[in-house]
Amino acid sequence: MDMTAARRAAGEAAAELVEDGMTVGLGTGSTAQWFILGVAARVRSGMTIRAVATSLPSERLARENGIDISDLDARGIDLAVDGADQVDPDLRLIKGFGGALVREKIVAAAARRFVVVVDASKVVERLSGRVPVELLPFGVAATLAALGQTGGMFSLREGAGGEPLRSDNGNLLGDGRFAVIDDPEGLAELLDSHPGVIGHGMFLGMVDSVLVGESIGVRTMVAAGRGEGATGRGTVAVRPRADSSDG
Repeated sequence: MDMTAARRAAGEAAAELVEDGMTVGLGTGSTAQWFILGVAARVRSGMTIRAVATSLPSERLARENGIDISDLDARGIDLAVDGADQVDPDLRLIKGFGGALVREKIVAAAARRFVVVVDASKVVERLSGRVPVELLPFGVAATLAALGQTGGMFSLREGAGGEPLRSDNGNLLGDGRFAVIDDPEGLAELLDSHPGVIGHGMFLGMVDSVLVGESIGVRTMVAAGRGEGATGRGTVAVRPRADSSDG
């Protein structure tokens, strides 16, 4: 499968959900960038929107392509679209490999509709592996030691020169590593209980639908109880993918 073409197809399909006058949340990452570019094309065609970016790179990409960026205010967001690092059959996510997890979660929580765009490689039967965290610098060694009690091995992210990596908010970034996450809700509760944890990459019960770019088209996964014909675990529609030659 051509992953670039699959990501582009998912992102551009999500851009078609944007309507004139909406406030739109712009996600972060390699698939969300195609959504941003798709929205930019619609803005150039005359559509008017308000946009809120989840990261400085997404804000730059949006501005470079003619999308004005606004602050997130009390009016909230009509539609937020973002990528994910893993999606399970119940539409539970792991996000944050790009380091924007806290802003992404704030935007998703403020959205009346939250749509995720991924290529098929991100859809898994069970969540596992890296779980990103954003950490308060004060007492970070104690926080990391406490997080070890969750069953994962936690460490700070480092740059090429060994310096700690920070989020756009100025906080430290880290990751826990888990063989398999048997109880995502339980893990999220444990992470939330540590005062040094600003936020984590477990996004649970937040997603309305997932657009999955595949070789045959864009598959739509819908959260249980949301949307016409929703099953919570399967394909409800397939939109034929554009010719991969343009991806």
